Amino acid sequence: MTPPAAPGPDTGGPDTDAEASDVSELPLAGMSVVVTGAMSGALEALTRNQMNELIERAGGRSSSSVSAKTSLLVAGEKAGSKRAKAESLGVRIVGPEEFAALVGPFI
Repeated sequence: MTPPAAPGPDTGGPDTDAEASDVSELPLAGMSVVVTGAMSGALEALTRNQMNELIERAGGRSSSSVSAKTSLLVAGEKAGSKRAKAESLGVRIVGPEEFAALVGPFI
C-alpha cells in the first residue's frame, strides 16, 4: 500500500524565501549541465564525480547525456558526439577555462 501523496506540488526547492534567493544567485541555478572531454586548467585535476559535485555546489544539476533540457555543455578536448548533439540542439557550449571562471568560488 502506498502512502497518500502530500498536498500541493513538491517543487523540491528551498523551504524559505531567504534560501530561495540564495539558490537563485548561484551561477548555475536551474541549469542542467553536461561535462564531456578532457578538462584542462583549473579543472584538469578533477574527476568526473568531483565535476558533478562542483556543478551541484554552484546550483546546477549534472547530467550524463545531452538533451533538449540541457542548459550548458562543458566541452573539453575530444568532446566528440556530445558536443555535436549540443550544437544541433542549440545548447550553450563552454570550454573548461570559461566554466572555471563561471564557477570559480565553488572550485
